[in-house]
Amino acid sequence: MKYMTLADKVLIVVLVILSISSIFVVPHLLTKPMDGKQIVITMDGSVIHRFPLEDTEESTYIEFPFQFSGREYTGTLELKDGQVRLLPLPREIVPLNIHNDMGWIRESYQMIVALPIKMVITVEAYEEEHPFDAISF
Repeated sequence: MKYMTLADKVLIVVLVILSISSIFVVPHLLTKPMDGKQIVITMDGSVIHRFPLEDTEESTYIEFPFQFSGREYTGTLELKDGQVRLLPLPREIVPLNIHNDMGWIRESYQMIVALPIKMVITVEAYEEEHPFDAISF
């Protein structure tokens, strides 16, 4: 009694190859080109800053102010080659600096999270503003 035919084995191999290749193809299909990307910094769910993501050969630094527990702090972003990373924040508010180990981000599905201050750095694409949401005829 034969359980798997040659066609069954070929089908399984094709499905495995398609599954593995989709891991690499889908993120490229979901992201937009470099033009129009911006860095969005949110704290506790509200946007505090937006900066354009620039493609520079040398490192450029952006300092931004933020408040936590009633005190004013300054964070620093490093931009290079169309990527961004968050440099270490003061140890008094982020004792472990795990956000520094997250490295560089450049795509919209990547993020940097600094806990316990609930700061999230993401990359978003500029959205063109249209005067209408929908047009009906």
